[in-house]
Amino acid sequence: MKINVSELTGEAAGGQISFEPGTVKAIQMPFEYLSRLEESVDLKHINVVKAGIPVYKRLSIKDHISFYNKWYNRGFDVADLMKQFELEGSGKIKLGRASAELNQRLSFILGLMCRQEHILFIEPFFQATRENIHLFHKLKAQLGDQGKSIVVAVTKTEDAFLVQPEIMRLTREGLQSVETEENEKTSGMDHISRIKVKAEDKTLFVNIRDIEYIESNEGKVFINISREKFAMESTLQDAEKSLGDHGFYRCHRSYIVNLHKVKEIITWSKNTYSVVISNPEESKIPLSRTKYNEIQERLIKL
Repeated sequence: MKINVSELTGEAAGGQISFEPGTVKAIQMPFEYLSRLEESVDLKHINVVKAGIPVYKRLSIKDHISFYNKWYNRGFDVADLMKQFELEGSGKIKLGRASAELNQRLSFILGLMCRQEHILFIEPFFQATRENIHLFHKLKAQLGDQGKSIVVAVTKTEDAFLVQPEIMRLTREGLQSVETEENEKTSGMDHISRIKVKAEDKTLFVNIRDIEYIESNEGKVFINISREKFAMESTLQDAEKSLGDHGFYRCHRSYIVNLHKVKEIITWSKNTYSVVISNPEESKIPLSRTKYNEIQERLIKL
């Protein structure tokens, strides 16, 4: 089972998100791609697991599990399922009054019950408690034992790392593996084309061409890529020196833009300008008056 990346990005980029039996994939992507992914799924073959599952609010949690056990003709031991997903003391709670934590656990159970060979998890860690993250991993192991394929789609890189160490990122350029400090040592790729950043306790290596802009904020430097910010262990001045030959330009005291990502320049008033980045938000980066002519010359020479 495969889904073409072009269907999600609206771009000509090739590649596919494949559902392969017995495999697990964790993919970070912008929210709009996440919505398109869910819409493009063939529900006959792929079961979508997300927190906002349809429920009968008047049914209790136990009755709801029993209903779906019969619906899917699965023959699970309901009491055992409730014990496994830590719902023993919550069986009589009506779904209309169940907390988000309990509803998430119920969605995990329904994911385990389904008949489809492929499972797509949509934001399984959104507001998830520590207990529910542990339960997700138990569920993942069980689905793996059944030989099912698993794709986990999230909007945050740190959430993707909750699934497994090897993750991927979907951008307008296509689907790419995310390099970390751990697997970078064995990689034969050219280090010059990437830059080291921090995401939580992980060290990542991002492709320079994916960077939209770099900003300095409260003494820290951040790289912006597809709605995500990553801390950079250098000053903005150092970033300017190291990236100047790669098409980056210091357009403002606090900003460096990737000229390849510049869509247009807007004049708001006589002395107020913005550089518009070619991304879904059309991010507007301040442009210093003294840089107005020079950046246009640089853009022409790209």
